[in-house]
Amino acid sequence: MRRATVLLALLALAATRGDCTGAGGGPYDPCAGRACGDACSLCQPGVPGCFESAVVKACDPLGRCQAATPDLCAPATAACAWRACGAPCVVEPACRSAVPPCMLPSLLGHCDRDGTCQTRLPVGPGFCAPPLPDPGCRGKACGDACGLCPAGTDPAACPVPSLAATACDRDLHCVTAGTFSCAP
Repeated sequence: MRRATVLLALLALAATRGDCTGAGGGPYDPCAGRACGDACSLCQPGVPGCFESAVVKACDPLGRCQAATPDLCAPATAACAWRACGAPCVVEPACRSAVPPCMLPSLLGHCDRDGTCQTRLPVGPGFCAPPLPDPGCRGKACGDACGLCPAGTDPAACPVPSLAATACDRDLHCVTAGTFSCAP
């Protein structure tokens, strides 16, 4: 019995994903400050012992890091149909039309310049202004291969190698290839 208990404890330890909490020991929010459709990772960068799956993930309209799908932000996009950047919008949870309907609250937000209702981003000066390109995407077009160039890195030292293929998105930011669309 004692050996079985020890064996079960060892198996449970081996099956854990590791420590995926924040560096300060608090919870890590992979979508904090990110918009719907932005790439995310369940493991906080720089935290040892946290193992990420190979599934490409993105933030959904509710601010959860989910598997990236083409229609992930559809409710947030529908909420901004025919609205200007910065206009108030409301995202209704998809389960609201289920039988019986869910009791999740509607989410208030603002339409971003891409026509998506952003519920987790602070709206301030420059919210609708086009972003500055990453140094790794200067002189390139959407979809062109690029190298990551972290903030504060000398552009001459870029591209920094990465494990996944990278490309320039519509905003000329070097991101994981396949997590964005170049369509207008």
